[in-house]
Amino acid sequence: MNRVSINQSWAFTQAGTASEVNIPHTWNGLDGQNGGNNYYRGNCIYEKTLFIESDPQKILYLEVEAANSIANVYINDVHAGEHRGGYSTFRFNITAYIQFGEHNDIRIEVDNSHDDSVYPLMADFTFMGGIYRDVHLVYCEPIHIDLEDEGSCGIYVAQTNVSDQKACLTISTRLRNATSEAANIFVTTQLIDHNKSIVAETEQHVLVNATAVLIQELTQALTQEHAQALTLDNPRLWQGVDDPYLYQLIVEVRQNGNLIDSRTIPTGLRYFEVCPDQGFILNGKKLPLKGVSRHQDRQDVGWALNREHQEKDMAIIQDVGANSIRLAHYQHNQYFYDLCDQAGMVVWAEIPYITRTSPAETDGKNALKQMSELVKQNYNHPGIIFWGIQNEITIAGKANNVDGIVSALHAQTKALDPYRLTTQAQVSMLAHKDPLNRASDINAYNKYYGWYNGHVEEFDTWISDFHRDCPDIPLGISEYGAEGIQMYHNDAPRRSDYSEEYHALYHEKVLEIFSRHDYLWGTYVWNMFDFACDLRDEGGVKGMNNKGLVRHDHTTKKDAFYIYQARWSEKPMVFITSKGYKKRPTEMMSVKVYSNQNEVSLKINGKVFDSKIGAPVFIFEDVPLNEGLTEIEVTCPGTDLRDQAIFEKVSEPEPSYLAPPRKNPLKDAVQNWFNSEDEKGNAEPMLYPAGYFSIKSRVGDVCDNAEGEQFMRQHLAPLFDHPMFDFIKNMSFKDLADMNKGSLTPPVLKVLNRGLTKIKTP
Repeated sequence: MNRVSINQSWAFTQAGTASEVNIPHTWNGLDGQNGGNNYYRGNCIYEKTLFIESDPQKILYLEVEAANSIANVYINDVHAGEHRGGYSTFRFNITAYIQFGEHNDIRIEVDNSHDDSVYPLMADFTFMGGIYRDVHLVYCEPIHIDLEDEGSCGIYVAQTNVSDQKACLTISTRLRNATSEAANIFVTTQLIDHNKSIVAETEQHVLVNATAVLIQELTQALTQEHAQALTLDNPRLWQGVDDPYLYQLIVEVRQNGNLIDSRTIPTGLRYFEVCPDQGFILNGKKLPLKGVSRHQDRQDVGWALNREHQEKDMAIIQDVGANSIRLAHYQHNQYFYDLCDQAGMVVWAEIPYITRTSPAETDGKNALKQMSELVKQNYNHPGIIFWGIQNEITIAGKANNVDGIVSALHAQTKALDPYRLTTQAQVSMLAHKDPLNRASDINAYNKYYGWYNGHVEEFDTWISDFHRDCPDIPLGISEYGAEGIQMYHNDAPRRSDYSEEYHALYHEKVLEIFSRHDYLWGTYVWNMFDFACDLRDEGGVKGMNNKGLVRHDHTTKKDAFYIYQARWSEKPMVFITSKGYKKRPTEMMSVKVYSNQNEVSLKINGKVFDSKIGAPVFIFEDVPLNEGLTEIEVTCPGTDLRDQAIFEKVSEPEPSYLAPPRKNPLKDAVQNWFNSEDEKGNAEPMLYPAGYFSIKSRVGDVCDNAEGEQFMRQHLAPLFDHPMFDFIKNMSFKDLADMNKGSLTPPVLKVLNRGLTKIKTP
C-alpha cells in the first residue's frame, strides 16, 4: 500500500465564488465563531486535476479522512460514491473511473446543510463544513489488505485475554482479491518490543478466492480458521500515563515470496474493569480518571487542524495533569488518537448521537453507521477504553424511539468489540432509575450545578443519592463546568457573573467534592478549551462557549487551569490567581495562590508578608495595596518556584471588569405580562390539578397542544425564536425559572401556573 497526499492546490467554489485552498480546509473558520447563528451552511465544491501514471495492475482508492457532513465524490464527472457523516474516514475504490496515463478530474462536493437523516441534528457547537482532514490517493496491489470495511485499516487486534503473566491476542485480517484467479497467500504477524526484538510471531497460509474478500468478522474472530493467535508471556503492560508502553504489531502479506502489503500497528497491552464501588481499575490497580473533554476546533482555524495543532493540544492536556480525555462529541482525528496512545491517556470516544433523535430515521440507521465506523476505524487504539453511544439524547424528550436506538447502539458496539465498555452521557434531568441508565455497561451524567442551576454544593448530595438509588451502576461525571471570561473580575464572585474568579472558585469546590466520592469511575471537566458555538451570545462574547480551562487560542490559560494543575500534576508549581484583576479600588486585598507544594510565602515589594501551609489553595488576607503599583511575589521554601503579579490601587472600580447583563428572552415579556395582572393573586396557593398543565409541565408538551401553544405565544413569544429552543422544550417551567432568575420569579411562576392550569392536557 502506498498513500500519496493530494492536499495541495484545490479549486474551491462557495456560493459561486472560486478560490484556491489547501486541505485541511473549512469554510467556517471565521463565520462559525463570531456569533449570530448565521454561519454558512450549504454545498461547496473542491476540484483538482491529477495526472495518474499508467499502471493498470494497481488498485486505486480515494481516501478522505473527514468531510462535513455529506460528501459526494466524482471522478471524471462520474459519481464514485457518497458518504453521510462528517467525522470519519471514508474510501472509494476509483480504479474503474480512472484513465491511467492521463489527467483525471476529481470533484468532491461537501454539504453541511441540516439534514434530518445525518447526525448531529442539533448541538451546542458549530457544525463546520469542509474537507477538514487529509486526502490521499492509496495505491494497492490487486491482492491487498482490505480497505473497504468502513474506513478501517483492514486488521483488528483483539486482546482476548491479558494479565500480568500472559497476553493473548487474536489478529483478524481481511484480504481482498481483485484478480480473476484464486491466490495462495502467506500472512506473517510479528510483535516487536522497544528493542526491536521479535517477542511473538506466527505465520499462516491463506487461500483467497478470485474476485473475493476474505472476511473475518469481529464477532467470529475466535472461530475463523484464518484468524491468527499470538501469545506473549510476562508482557510489559500499557500503564496509562505512568508507562504508556507500546509494542509494534507488524502484519505482512506475501505472494510467491514477494511482499505485497503490510501494516504496522502500535499495540498497548492492558486489562481493565469498572466497579460501582471502586471506580476504574487498570491492570488490577485502582486508577481515578482525572479527565478533560476536548472539541477539535481552535481560533480562526476551525476544524482544519494540522499535526502541530494537535500536538500542542496534547502537550497542554498533559501539562494540566490529566490522565483521561473525553473526545467529544464525534470521532476525532486518527493522529490525535495516536497521541493519546503514546501519552497514556485513557480515552472516551463517541459518536454525534446528541440532543435530538431524527424524526426521519427512527431506526437509528445513521447513528448505527457512524458507531460502526468509529469502532472499526479505532479498534486498535489501546488508549480507547470507553465507547460513548449517546450524549444528552433525551434533552428533547424520548420521541422517535430513543430507548430503542440506544439499545441497538449498545448491542452493535458489543458485537463489534466485546472487550471494551459502552457508556452514555446522560442529560442532567434524567431520573436515576430511568431504564436508559441500564442500556450501557457503565453510565455518566452531565451536571451543571452552580452554573445553569442550583449551587455547586449540590453535587455532593446528588452523587450520594444516585449511588444510593443505583448501587450497581458505575457512575461517572461526563460534563461539569461554568463560563469563565478572563476580562471579567469580581471580589465577591457569584454564579452567572462570568468572572474569572467565579470560574476558578467553581472548579475549586467541585474538585473538593469529587475527591470525597472515590467510587466515581471518571470525571470530565467541560471543557479543556473554549470552543465555537455560533448561536451563543454569552457574557458579551458572541459565538463562543467559554467554559474552557484554556481560551479558544489553545494557548492562554485561565486561572482555573492552575487549580487542576495543583491537584493533578506531579510537576511542582505555584501560581497567583486574578492577575488580570490588576486595578483594585481598595486599601486591602486578598491574594489567592494555587500550588501543589505544602508551603507558600508571600512578599510585598520585596518584603516578606506571610507564609501559609496546606495545598492546594492558599489565601492571604488583608494584603495592603500601596499607592500606585504593588508587586506581589510568592515562593515555595526549598524550591526554585516563584510567581509574580503587579496590582494597581485606583480610586474607582474598573467598569470593564463587569460583564454586561445576561440576555434574557423572557424578562420583558414575562414581567410585562405579570405587571398587568392583579397582584392580589400572588398570594394564591400553587395548585397542580390532575388533567391540566402546570409549571411542572414540560415546555414542549405545552407547545404541542394547540391551546397551550396559543398561551405560550401570547405570553412567552420570545422563547420560540431563541436559538436554544429545542433544549428549552425539554425543561419544565420550574427548571426554566431556575436558569432565568430575575424573570421567572416565584410571583411570576404563580401567575404563569394559574394560566396553565386552565388548559387541559390531551
